[in-house]
Order: sequence, then structure tokens, then C-alpha cells
Amino acid sequence: MLVLSSTACLSPTDEVSVAAQDIAPLQATERTPPTPPPPPPAPAVEPGVRAEAVAEPPAVGDSAADALQAFYRMHVRLKASGLPVGEDLARYQPMLSRRLLALMAPAARERDRVIAQAPGVKPPYIEGDFFTSRDDGVTTFKLGKHIVRTVDLESFEIEFSYTEPSGTSRWTDRVQMLREDGRWKLDDVEYGGYRQDGSDGERDRDGERNFAAHGRLSDTLRQSE
Repeated sequence: MLVLSSTACLSPTDEVSVAAQDIAPLQATERTPPTPPPPPPAPAVEPGVRAEAVAEPPAVGDSAADALQAFYRMHVRLKASGLPVGEDLARYQPMLSRRLLALMAPAARERDRVIAQAPGVKPPYIEGDFFTSRDDGVTTFKLGKHIVRTVDLESFEIEFSYTEPSGTSRWTDRVQMLREDGRWKLDDVEYGGYRQDGSDGERDRDGERNFAAHGRLSDTLRQSE
């Protein structure tokens, strides 16, 4: 008996046609690159505060004193004048309380409004050291008296100095530290202002104008509200 297989009925052209149909979809699939994932959303920025990025907080110890010293080491290094902006602001933000950042936002908006609308007028909040009493800034600092007010609120007296060719000025400010989200952050500065140094008495009296008025950083920022 003669047995014929079903394949014997297919012509060579039929075999080639079937193979091409089977392979073509595979080739098309292999050549199609995968769709890249969408980019991550931009970090949120306080309204009116210019910031190119939000930096990771620097590594500090667990205590309020550690966080405070880390803040002023950074502050002395950056020598920021006025409200910090751009990359400097991105470094300050993780070390400042939400309350203080919220007060900085309208001040920054007022600064930017004056820059845009009145080019010939000196805008506010662009000069001076907002984190110490002296407009020129600070050269050295040393932590002094420490008060624990609550489990999440502590204050420190800080002895500052500023050295220039004509001599050295010294003064004491008080800084309030607040624990938020498990981290200690700077929440306010109480300006101690001018303190006469006996060795430089006459020069310090003349230089008293270089110190900010007595008050708090938070009060200075509220003037823009």
C-alpha cells in the first residue's frame, strides 16, 4: 500500500511563503526599541523662591547642637549675602524649618517683583547676613549657653566674630532649633546685635551701624507679608 503524507501536496513556493509569513513578525518585533519610561516629576519649589534643585541634607549628628554647627559651617563657607538663591538655596533648604521657608517665600517674591518692575531701584533682601546680626557676615562662631525648651525645641547662644583689616568685632546671637521629620532644623535667629569689645572700643562704636536692628529673623521676613 502507498501512503502519501500531507506535505507532499505542498509546492516549494508554498513552503517559502509560509516561512516568510512566520519570520516577518518576529523580525519586526526585534527591531522595535522599547518605549522609555517618562521622566520623574520636577521637585516642588516654594512659590516665589528660586531653586534649581533640592539638595540632600548633609550628614550630621543626631543632636540639635550637631545640626546647628553643620548649618553655620556651611554658612561661613558659602558667604551668602541676602536671601539665598539658586544652588545656595538648595543647600540651605533641608536645614531650615518649614515655618522659616514659608516666611522666606513672600520675601523672595517681593525681591523678584522689584527686580522685574523697577530695575533702577535697589531690591530688598539681596544684601546682608540674615542668619547673624552683622551685615558683613561672620568669620568664626562658637556655641554657648544651651536651653532645652521642649523635646523638639532647643535654643543656643552663639558667640560670633567678624575679622577685617581694622580689627575684630564680637557679638552673641540666639538661635532656635526645631526637630521636624526626625531632623533638627534652624527655626529662627534672635539678633543679639552690637556688643562692644573693650580692645576695639572706638572702632566698634563706629561700626555699630554694621549690625542689624534688634529683633528676630522671622520678624524681618514678615515685613514682606
